[in-house]
This record gives sequence, structure tokens and C-alpha cells, in this order.
Amino acid sequence: MTLRTPRGMTLVEMLVATAATLLLMAAVVQVFGAFGTAITNSRAVLETDARMRTVAWRLRTDLGGVTSRLVTPTLNDAGDGYFEVIEGPQTDVTDAISGASVTTGVAPVGPTDCDDVLLFTTRSADPLFIGRAPTGGSSAAFQIDTLESSVAEVAWFARITPGTSNPPTYTLYRRQLLVMGYVGTDPFWTNYGSTSFNSISLAAAPFATATKMFDTFFNLPCDVSVRREANGLEDRLFPNALGDLARREARFMHNISGTVSGGDFPYRFVAHQTASLSGTTEVLPPSLDGLIFDSTSQRYGEDVVLTNVIAFDVRIFDPAAAVVIPGATPLVPGDPGFTGSPTASGAYVDLGHGTANALLAPSVFPHFSGNGDPRSKLDSANDGGRRTFDTWTTHYEANGKDDDVDTTTDEGTDGLDNDSDGKIDEPPYDADGNGVYTDAGDDPGEFETLPPYSHPLRGIEIRIRCYEPSSRQVRQVTVRHTFVPH
Repeated sequence: MTLRTPRGMTLVEMLVATAATLLLMAAVVQVFGAFGTAITNSRAVLETDARMRTVAWRLRTDLGGVTSRLVTPTLNDAGDGYFEVIEGPQTDVTDAISGASVTTGVAPVGPTDCDDVLLFTTRSADPLFIGRAPTGGSSAAFQIDTLESSVAEVAWFARITPGTSNPPTYTLYRRQLLVMGYVGTDPFWTNYGSTSFNSISLAAAPFATATKMFDTFFNLPCDVSVRREANGLEDRLFPNALGDLARREARFMHNISGTVSGGDFPYRFVAHQTASLSGTTEVLPPSLDGLIFDSTSQRYGEDVVLTNVIAFDVRIFDPAAAVVIPGATPLVPGDPGFTGSPTASGAYVDLGHGTANALLAPSVFPHFSGNGDPRSKLDSANDGGRRTFDTWTTHYEANGKDDDVDTTTDEGTDGLDNDSDGKIDEPPYDADGNGVYTDAGDDPGEFETLPPYSHPLRGIEIRIRCYEPSSRQVRQVTVRHTFVPH
């Protein structure tokens, strides 16, 4: 029997086998890579959803503790804080960067409505609001202590994130300031029963000037809602109570000089975004340098609650808003493709949405479709296209200032029939602020100021959209809150 030696593989066969193995390995690597990318993207989406749910919970909690009645105007001595919504010129039908119209039926590729602002006072007994403030020490250095309060002033707003593109995104901030009324330690005013000031001199470091004092105090940092008032030769910082915050000049970022002895009525919210957002560079007034956003500030990044934001859209409920149903999905003013005859009424819409519901006219007057009362100076024409809902205060009718610059001071409460119309003070306006309606000749037509919108606010909706860069997905969370007892 003859034994044969097994034939080995030729070089060509070896090369073919190696190539096949490499191809198989490449396929396996691609499969695992695809699985890995999918898992990474899914995890990124889940993390984004988790962050958005946390922000939504924080926002719902804040809204649940609103201290102010949502009826305008509030009495000067009501002492229940304020609620303010600022609707910027941007909408969901325009691109926030280019200003171009969003194509109907096509999802926008960049940010849309990101210039709205939500500010109000809120209460929380469990847990209490916690913040820091400089207390005690000398004029050159302060000890930072932790303070607690059951009431806080909160501000929600978004700013473009420098350096972002494709798409550019925004950063959502939540600023929290403790409403305490009295702190009882330097550098706050500590002796209400005396005309003397406490030991810290305004001229001493680090305060140098009155404006520097106000700015530096926020950078130390300060989480207390304060206003600056002049008394004698010096300016002092006074912690705000709820009653103080009914006045716009005492609120966060409404009066960057800090002083309430001067300023310009109606003390607008300081523009936190540039008028033009082409590019990713923003310029703030010099007196705001370092207040929140400067990387040299001790507060830098502390108020950030969400990144990669492409919409922060605050809407109010207007029972007279028109609703059209061109297809399966109802559309309201502000939605891309909104057109046609209304078939229903009542929706969450932008302030000053500019539509009227013919089904209701003339029995129901449009609540929030206009641009605001011009006597507030917060209407669209006087405030750069922005519209504002504010609970307001009757303080401006008896503050000793000529707020409407007509050479007559407080004509709505002086007891004279200045406009010679024969009308008297009637509900819902209590010109004297004392709960008594008089026949002294004052009437709402004589008021120097009026709220931008006179109708009560029944509900609010906030839509927050984020772009998740890994998966290139857009996620949205919607928060709704009613102010009607139920």
C-alpha cells in the first residue's frame, strides 16, 4: 500500500483565505460598530430626555408656588410679588439666527423661538430655597454664608452658546434670588430705625463706586434679591420683600444701575441677547460684565440648567384665540401653516399673536392678540417688538413721579377731573389703593400707566426643545400650568 503525503495550500489559496477572513472580520466590526453607535446614541438621547425631565420638574415646581394673583393691576399694598412674561420678536415660524421664515411642513434646521423670558416670585416651604450671600467681615473681604428662604424670585431665559454651529444652540438659565426682606448683617442695611448706616463705607474696597458696589455684590456671589437705595451721603443695598418686587425697578435685571431713585420707567428687562444674532457673538452693557455670563465671574455656569437648546417658547392661554383645523392636526396662531377660517377658540399662543376670532366677535374681545397698552411703555412699538404680560402695580399712580412725562404728576389719584370727562373712579380700578372707590374725579382714563394687558392670565405653556448632537435628534418637553382653581 502506497502512502501519499497530504497536499499543502498554495500561496494563492492562502491569500484567498486570508482575504475572506479579513472581509468577515470587517463585516463583524461594522456590525458591532453599528450596534455600538446605536447604543451610544440611544444613551445620549436618554440622558437628554432625563435632563429635560429634570428641568420640566423644576419649572412645574416653580410655577406651582407662584405668589402673585394673576389679575392686573395689583394693589400697591398687596405685597404678593409679581409675575411677568416677555415675548420676544422671535417665533416658531422664523429662524432665530437668520430671521428667515420656516417652511410649512418642514422641520426647522436651527433654533426658533429662544428669546422669551419668564420671571416671577414663588414659594416653597419644603424644601426651602437655598442661596449664598456675603455677610459680615470687613470692607475688603466678605465671608460667604448660606441663607434660606421660603420665597424666591426666579428668572428663566436662554442665551446663545458662543462657538456653536450646525446648528447654533442656546443655553437655558434659571436664576434664583432669595426674597428675605431682612438679612440683618453687612453689607445689607441693618438698622431701619436709624438714619445711620452700617460700618461698611461705599468708598472702601471692593466697592469704589455705587455702580461698582451693585455689580460686585452680584459677583461675590449674591443669591439675595436686592435693590439699591440712596440715603444721606451713601447708597445701601436693601433686600427685597414681596411688596418691593411688585415694582419693576426692584426686580432682577430690570434696573442695571441698581438705584431706584432714578432710572427710566418702565424699567425694562435688560436685553440679554443682541438685537441681531447673526453669528455667535453677543455684547452686553458694560455694567453687566461678569454679572452672570463672564467666565471671570465667580458665578460662571452656576445658573445653567440645560444646554443644546433650540427653543424656549413661553405661551399664554388666550380664550379668544382662533383655532383652525385644515387637516387632522389643529393649528393655532404661531404654528407653521396657520391659515384659514377658525372653527374653535381657546389656545396657548404667543403674546400679541395678532389674530382675532371672528366666531366670537364682538361679544368676546381679544385678550392677548394686541401688542399691549401703550401707557405701559411695554407694548411692541415702545419695546423693540417685544410684548410683556405683567401683574403690574398701582404704585405708579401715587409715586410722586411724572411717569408719562405730560407735566402732571399722579393725575389718576390727585382727586381732580384732569381730563374733564365727568367720569369717576370705578371698579376694577381702585385709584386710591385703599379698597375704597371714590367720586373725587379720578378715573382709569387719567392713569399715567396701565398694565400692558388688563385681562387675567388663566394658564401658561412652556415648550423646550433640545438638539442631541450624537443622534442628531430633536427632543421636546412641554410644561403647562393653570392658574384657575380646580
